[in-house]
Amino acid sequence: MKFSYEDLISGDSIPVDGVGHIRSPLLRELKPTKGIGMWTYNLYLNILSWEKDDIIKFMKVSSGKQLRSLNGKDELNAFDVATLLDQPRQLLQDAMAFFIDEDLEWDKRKRVFITKSKDNHNEIGKINRDNFDDVRDMMLQANYINLGRSAKPAKFASGKAQSLWEIAQQHLKKEATKATPDKRMQLGNIISKLSCVSVGYTLLNIYDLTVFQLYDQFFQYGYLRAMDLSEMAYSNHGGKDFDVQAWLKPITNLEKEQK
Repeated sequence: MKFSYEDLISGDSIPVDGVGHIRSPLLRELKPTKGIGMWTYNLYLNILSWEKDDIIKFMKVSSGKQLRSLNGKDELNAFDVATLLDQPRQLLQDAMAFFIDEDLEWDKRKRVFITKSKDNHNEIGKINRDNFDDVRDMMLQANYINLGRSAKPAKFASGKAQSLWEIAQQHLKKEATKATPDKRMQLGNIISKLSCVSVGYTLLNIYDLTVFQLYDQFFQYGYLRAMDLSEMAYSNHGGKDFDVQAWLKPITNLEKEQK
């Protein structure tokens, strides 16, 4: 399931039938004292992006065992392996619980995570081997990971405008395959940069944004800068095929779920 851009940018938790409410955390929840801290946040993202082989490597290191019995077990998927031992299962549970509104409990007998309402503790949904890949993909989407790329404009008015556009697109492409961004795209750097430009955000209010909203505003600002450069180049040197409405084009291409 692919979330709509409108849902992701809203900052609200997004209801998912049979699962619960997926959410993008507020930046203030990542603070080192009053939140979980950036290290733990990045760890959670990495856990959600692990495939079966990555999980097995972690289990070998953390347990000190070779776990040869897992070799050649093609019938096991990432969920099966992650929930075999208590330590990786608890880490996965902690990670998923941070990105969902409901309480998350492990049913060892049924080997399934149960989501329950925090108000009355009624069962809301489940996360199991069958829907785990979809659930973690939705959680990563809420953190601006695993998003589609936008279509490249046919022409740029200047090389600088093209360069700024491509920085955003390169980030989207790379972050679709890994959870930890490069240093330029780390949250701390983006928070600092966006707080210094005249777009209404300061270090006093920017922590009220969700992670998705922060990345969106950062890339929207970069894209509009590129459009400004294009307009300046066009006004000074002219050119063909200049689109005065190019600034309205979306910079992400969130694919709708195929039904």
